[in-house]
Amino acid sequence: MAAVIICLSILAALILVAVKIGFSKEDAHIDTERERMIRVSGIYSIVRESPRESLAALRPKEGEIRQYLAGINEDINGARLTDSGRAALLKHWNTQMEANLQAVENGDKNGVTFYYYDFPSVCPVCKPFITKGNFVTREEIYNHPVIIPPFHIGCACVLAAHRGVENLRETTITGMVPFFESGALPRLPDWTSAVSLTAATEVSA
Repeated sequence: MAAVIICLSILAALILVAVKIGFSKEDAHIDTERERMIRVSGIYSIVRESPRESLAALRPKEGEIRQYLAGINEDINGARLTDSGRAALLKHWNTQMEANLQAVENGDKNGVTFYYYDFPSVCPVCKPFITKGNFVTREEIYNHPVIIPPFHIGCACVLAAHRGVENLRETTITGMVPFFESGALPRLPDWTSAVSLTAATEVSA
């Protein structure tokens, strides 16, 4: 009798375990399907997911930038780089990175759909690649986080949220043209193209 009870108890336990496993698999499937739907559902997905981690995986690490700067004596214009100038460039890189990421994250909170590139000062490296007023959609940022500035050491380009209500793809505002022309990722500057912050200031003055 005792053996029968033990067998029944073991059987009941096995049934409970099987049921739990079944529910776990179903929940996991539901979560996976929900995530897949969110990622392919357009604006609903992209508005809520910060590009911070994706961009960090694409950009050079601080140690790599520091090492690169330590190995050069002048910027692309021939301006001499001092230790303080190198430190300023590294700080500028981190500051600009954070500022542009926050622009996107804050835009997500406010439902911003379009962003445009602006240049508070002249950026000779970016000039052949990006025009002031070129705009990108939030979906393009989601698909290609590498289009978030800074693009190179000493980059002056910033990403600004467009808070107008019109669809920028239909706007007639001068200079407001799509950055993506054919759907393919446009060419971007090489991050090693260093521009001294002092030299950039002198050029824009």
